[in-house]
Amino acid sequence: MYKIYQTLLLPSILAVSLTSAKAEVPPELESIQFSGPKITPCPACLCAAATGEVFVGVDMLGSLGKGPGKGKIIRLVDTNGDGEADKHTVYANIDNPRGLIAVGTKLYVLHTVIPPNVGKLTGMHLSVLEDKNWDGIADGEPKKLISDISPPKHNQDRGADHTTNGIRMGIDGWIYIAVGDFGIHGAKGTDGTELTMLGGGVLRVRPDGTEMEAYTHGLRNIYDIAIDPFMNIYTRGNTNDGGGWNVRFIHHIQSGEYGYPMLFKNFTDEIIPALVDLGGGSGTGAMFLQEPSWPDKYNNIAIMCDWGRSQLIIHRLTPDGPSFTQKPENFIRLHQITDVDTDASGRLYAGAWAGAGYRGSPDKGWVERIVPKGWVYKPFKSTAKRNDQELVNLLLSESSTARLAASQELLKRPKAMNAVASIAAKKSAPLHSRVAAIFTYKQMAGPKAGKGLAKLSSDAAIAEWALRAMADRKTQLEGVNKEMLIPGLSDKNQRVRVAAAVALGRLGDKSAANSLLSVANPPGEEKPIQAPAAPPAFQTKAFKGLKTYPVDVDVSGFKQIYLTVTDGGDGDGEDHGAWFDPVFENGSGKQVKLSKLKWKSAKSGWGKIGFGISATGGPLKTGNGKLQPDGLGTHANSVIVYNVPSGTKKFKARVGLASTSKGKGKIQFIVSKSMPSVSGTSSSKEGPHAQPNSPIILPHIAVKALVDMGAAESCVEAVGGPNSRGALWALRLMHNEKAVDGLIAKYGSAAAEKFRPGILTALIRLYQIEAPYDGSWWWSTRPDTRGPYYRPIQWEGSEKIKSFIKSVWDKGEYRQVIATNNAKTRSGIEGIDIGKIANALQKPQKPTIDLSAIARTKGQVGKMSIEDVILALADVKGDPKKGEVLFTKQGCIACHTTNPNEAPKGPYMGQVGAVLSRDQIAESILKPNASISQGFATVSVLTKDNKSMVGFVTSESAEKIEMRDIAGQAHSFKVPNIKSRTELKISMMPQGLANSLSISEFASLISFLASKKG
Repeated sequence: MYKIYQTLLLPSILAVSLTSAKAEVPPELESIQFSGPKITPCPACLCAAATGEVFVGVDMLGSLGKGPGKGKIIRLVDTNGDGEADKHTVYANIDNPRGLIAVGTKLYVLHTVIPPNVGKLTGMHLSVLEDKNWDGIADGEPKKLISDISPPKHNQDRGADHTTNGIRMGIDGWIYIAVGDFGIHGAKGTDGTELTMLGGGVLRVRPDGTEMEAYTHGLRNIYDIAIDPFMNIYTRGNTNDGGGWNVRFIHHIQSGEYGYPMLFKNFTDEIIPALVDLGGGSGTGAMFLQEPSWPDKYNNIAIMCDWGRSQLIIHRLTPDGPSFTQKPENFIRLHQITDVDTDASGRLYAGAWAGAGYRGSPDKGWVERIVPKGWVYKPFKSTAKRNDQELVNLLLSESSTARLAASQELLKRPKAMNAVASIAAKKSAPLHSRVAAIFTYKQMAGPKAGKGLAKLSSDAAIAEWALRAMADRKTQLEGVNKEMLIPGLSDKNQRVRVAAAVALGRLGDKSAANSLLSVANPPGEEKPIQAPAAPPAFQTKAFKGLKTYPVDVDVSGFKQIYLTVTDGGDGDGEDHGAWFDPVFENGSGKQVKLSKLKWKSAKSGWGKIGFGISATGGPLKTGNGKLQPDGLGTHANSVIVYNVPSGTKKFKARVGLASTSKGKGKIQFIVSKSMPSVSGTSSSKEGPHAQPNSPIILPHIAVKALVDMGAAESCVEAVGGPNSRGALWALRLMHNEKAVDGLIAKYGSAAAEKFRPGILTALIRLYQIEAPYDGSWWWSTRPDTRGPYYRPIQWEGSEKIKSFIKSVWDKGEYRQVIATNNAKTRSGIEGIDIGKIANALQKPQKPTIDLSAIARTKGQVGKMSIEDVILALADVKGDPKKGEVLFTKQGCIACHTTNPNEAPKGPYMGQVGAVLSRDQIAESILKPNASISQGFATVSVLTKDNKSMVGFVTSESAEKIEMRDIAGQAHSFKVPNIKSRTELKISMMPQGLANSLSISEFASLISFLASKKG
């Protein structure tokens, strides 16, 4: 009998067609549609010129679509100030526009190239277009500033979703670029600078394409960048897919490492954590709003778009040392909001994707204009038409948009440099104006700015920004020396200390290493090395395929036995493991099947655990198809615990992958008498990767500076002294033989005896190094998070480290330190009896999908990202007749009808196929909270006799209302007896009700619904 609580309710299925094309704003604001889908469908990005022209990047490929000719930039103008664009031009035809910045007559654009004669993406670039006569049409082809800013292969295979996205200019004149976790391979600037980066982060470049460099690293799928007037940078990590990592709000500290995916779980003490984990969502556009025409409540705020929640969200920031703490607050609701920007008149523009789907739609999406109530339009005069003094005065504006426009124009007016410098020095000027003047002066004076900035650094109010500006350009360090920067390390202002540490790292003078070491010790006391779990009695390497391996373990000293299956680390979801024919055996050879005993506890990462069944619930078979009624099926990561019967001598079994994995999983089996210390098991603790940790920032940045300047000798010399902990932290990140030789030599020093565990820890960490990234692979949406390297390889110093560590082990010294670090780093140094952790190189999951296997695997929908499901549906047609059966079997009929003659229940499905595409239907099932069908909002009712009910209203009159609950049951309430009635912002349909379906089943359900066209 089908259980009613498993019903598949579909409340959002019509939402994309019925959602009001209007933003929901606070009462202090008002909104109007600026341009509709006929002009600006699929607005992937937008920007506003200071003078009010709006540029919209239309991308009708969406995140997963492919092919040429689907992208363009539309220029919109509101000539009469009524809030609606009344003039538009196609500024340029360009593929996948993903980021825009308007500066004067130039438009910077992040985009792909999909030549019509090739038909597929050949590259992604940062380029500049120009419209010198301001007729609304770019004068020529885009000029490349950075070529290949995202690896073509991943964009070709998957689409432009985890790719490089938003761009924004800071008051320092750099263009900051949000790099998704496709990473970068072989990006090249106009000056020949090349850069490769494994994974995501923030990149920056000068507006002419020179001096490209990484700003921060270790982010997942950031989409855009917010920059405040004081050069604080904020992003939201996008987690529209993947597991175990929600949307995180991040404050970026220059040179910081944020750890995704190799460090953020198990090496959290080495990263700068995010400020908060916000749960599910999809971070998109971002900006910092500072416009004087806005009410104080909504001014000077970081605002971040969340496409998945259809919300523009404020993060209220409170200073915390060199960083912040934050509180999120819903601000403006707009259907699948993509981007935001303001002009210098105070108009906020926002893009709404509005159900255009993963592959875009010519009929969905718009741009909204939002202003305060009572706002009066005041035209902003072009900076090109202002004289020098007007521009200097504009730096005193309360509008960050106006100040940036003035700053950029002033770079063309060298005679105004002294006047700009005078604002920087003017103590009565607003702080944001002084900061704008400092960076404008730096850009105007270039390499000659050092002396003037050094003088400004003596003013405590602006010291932080003067120090930043001094070392802002590595090509302009003439006249800058360590004596100008070192005093900042001891400043009472923690932000000044961090700025000084960053600047010293950029200066690269190794003679400043001791000063950096003085602030590099991590906060708190050093924690003692915990003894590792007892060495496993049995452990395989990680393996895949159909082969099984024998287990014959002496358990005579065991009170309990732990049977562990761990993920092999390739991101695959096919880890259906099995203990075939497991038995306990006593001294006389008598055996007891585990299937006859009761386990003490059993946990797995997914699916079912049981005898005779696979993790999918199907019959358990070996890889060659032999039935295993007494085999114990499970799924990584799992731990099954049994009490060992008295008199038992042996545990015997064979281990391998169940037939349902098709040999495609990759797993490791462990037998131990206590919980093994293996990443992924319940004994493996995840670090606080989304909790503010301001005390770690200065040591972190000092260590990064020491590593960047290659100060191995100074760090080795410091070991044994008061700065040992910071020195050892830096040394374990220095893969050079000077560091290795120095650590080995230092181990024998009497002065360093106390720090020998730290020396061993550093050497074991250095045993492997990250393999050079060649751009041919990507870790997909569920990467291996064990760390500290993703694709570890040995290097020139590895053999020397191995010999030394083995010699210490053989002497019986610090064995628990060696064993623990050997296991934690997955180094696999031979001869360490803790047992080798999986040491085969992991080949990350490719972005392609093996559809033949997925379509036959039960429960695959619940194990895949939403985007991977959408990709799979494109090639799995499905059977509408089977879908009709599933519509009943899955309980959809509890709340939906497909026949107009049936009594209405919830949202009517009889014509859904005429309204929505297959992708949109699938998305509505997989993401029920993305939008709510009109007329079927979730309502909470409380009666006067204290009875409560949550459901949706199916009918109502003046006398009564009728509702259905989540189980589809009808309820009736008399209106006079209702105490309160509240409309909730959530769907009645719980997320995940399609998780038990295979791709072929889900495709059949979608095909059935798509066939319903009224």
